[in-house]
Amino acid sequence: MTRDPEIALLSIGVVAATVGMHPQTLREYERQGLVEPQRTPGGTRRYGAAELDRLRRIQALTAEGLSLNGVRYVLELEDRLRRAEARVRQLEGGAGAAQSVTPLRPDHRHTTTVVTRSMSVELVHVPRSPRSPRWRNAD
Repeated sequence: MTRDPEIALLSIGVVAATVGMHPQTLREYERQGLVEPQRTPGGTRRYGAAELDRLRRIQALTAEGLSLNGVRYVLELEDRLRRAEARVRQLEGGAGAAQSVTPLRPDHRHTTTVVTRSMSVELVHVPRSPRSPRWRNAD
């Protein structure tokens, strides 16, 4: 297993009892790609805290009436949001580094420019929807 040995990993039976699901439901969620339990060298599923949290989130979303496809979509969006937030924190840390370098050099404007230019920013083009309203000329 690739996880930290300090983190408790639970068997499918224990997890099923903990979250109130049948073990077969957990296996189906794995087949659907909704959860990814760790495996022992012998192939036994082992679930950690992150998988338990994800299973509880799946329960909440299905209780709201979402299909498994809807649940998958929401989970993907939440994962993307977490990655975007992490990227923002990383970029903010880079901006902090630029500010900490500034007082070290007398030509601080040049230093700030160099550090700022070294940070990467990704711009994404979002095409206009064919259903979006178009502005019309007032004739």
